[in-house]
Amino acid sequence: MSITLRIVLLFAGIITAIWILRKIYKCKVKLGDAIYWICMAILLVVFGIIPESAYFFTKMLGIQAPVNFIFLFMLAVVIEKLFTLSIKVSQLEDKITVLSAEVALRSNNSEKQITELKEKR
Repeated sequence: MSITLRIVLLFAGIITAIWILRKIYKCKVKLGDAIYWICMAILLVVFGIIPESAYFFTKMLGIQAPVNFIFLFMLAVVIEKLFTLSIKVSQLEDKITVLSAEVALRSNNSEKQITELKEKR
């Protein structure tokens, strides 16, 4: 693995960790999501510091070059995160639909009660 790639991995990992820690400090990210990204930053740093780990996985998986393994690994991790977020969005859309229906029913019920009170007066 080239020294340039190792430096890029170290730099990317450190910058990502600092950025996420600042977001945690400012309360702009959930802790669960922050842990995920901190772990990713740590993996980048590990691959940068210990390139033998990338070589090990490269040989184990039968990939030609460690850089290919790193790109494949990062792509797989990002796709997994995208899939997880897609599931969360779908669940939130379902909750919004239910809440909208509930608000509409309560609003309709309130209007009926108001008209009944006006008619009694």
